[in-house]
Amino acid sequence: MSITKSVFGKLKDGTQVELYTITNANGASVALQTLGAGIQALNMPNKNGVMGDVVLGFDNPQDYENPDYGYQGLVVGRWANRIRDAKFTFNGKEYHTPNNQGQWTLHAGGRFSFTCWEVESTGEDCITFYRFSPDGEDGFPGNLKMWVTYTLSDDNELRIDYRILCDTDTVANPTNHAYFNLGDDDNATVEGHYLYIDADKFTETDDDQLPTGLLGDVKDTMMDFTFMHRIGDNIDAPFRAIIEGIGYDNNYCINNYDGSMKTIATLWDKASGRKMDVITDLPGVQLYCGGWLKKDYTAGKGSNIVKFRRGAALETQFYPDTVNIPQFPSRFVKANEEFKTTTIFRFSVE
Repeated sequence: MSITKSVFGKLKDGTQVELYTITNANGASVALQTLGAGIQALNMPNKNGVMGDVVLGFDNPQDYENPDYGYQGLVVGRWANRIRDAKFTFNGKEYHTPNNQGQWTLHAGGRFSFTCWEVESTGEDCITFYRFSPDGEDGFPGNLKMWVTYTLSDDNELRIDYRILCDTDTVANPTNHAYFNLGDDDNATVEGHYLYIDADKFTETDDDQLPTGLLGDVKDTMMDFTFMHRIGDNIDAPFRAIIEGIGYDNNYCINNYDGSMKTIATLWDKASGRKMDVITDLPGVQLYCGGWLKKDYTAGKGSNIVKFRRGAALETQFYPDTVNIPQFPSRFVKANEEFKTTTIFRFSVE
């Protein structure tokens, strides 16, 4: 196991972005950048033992600054996903968050993703990033400290531990926005991948894909991934929770949520044999297949271009807009008490 440091490049304002690469005993590796504490590359073996990068991203760090490119591999905080009307009431007080999409807030305005984090520590198999968010930043309460630790094991598991400490009660919903494509064909979309999600229900949404507070049944609909099948089988089927032409961008409600670590989803590419299990202690996972990305984008890593439906994001999280919907499962941050959550991406071949 080893870790190396290099210079990735500079942002538009001249800030230098550093890259830390962890390599395990099998030769698998993850490259992590200080910008957004993000995953820049993740190399895992296929069924023939050949390494391949299984996440989308860019050769130029400046491309990661563009929100239209979809937050590729970046950490999202303080609150992932959507907040209706860019406001919420917490502990009897109303807070206003950035109105950065439509009439709502997406990914808390993006500050956590599009700024560089500090590297607090490194080990043989891990690295910890740190960011301080002052009280009132982007409208959120409390002086908040957040740590994100990535650990790569010799069993080809990438573990992400999120840790938060705040001086007041506050809200938090961190996630990582990596888009996965487990195949070896740089021209293939993720529609040919097979997917399983352990969820009988999803959050119902309105025409803006904002949660209504109701839960819908996946059974006998195009939303059903309780049995493994190809993502593309029904991605363009008409459905009330899907925007025509976009496909999946929906939160799934994990079955029997109790806060313990569970395998909640499996992604598999038949041609390469690569399989990825998603393990988390969170109640929801947002399935997004890059339907908002343009088909004519040209930026990426070499010939591995970030564009329409090239990857599947499986964003473990609390349900979108939980800050405004009290019946949704929540676990808010208590003053001076550590808040933790963990997600593991476990890779194998089949």
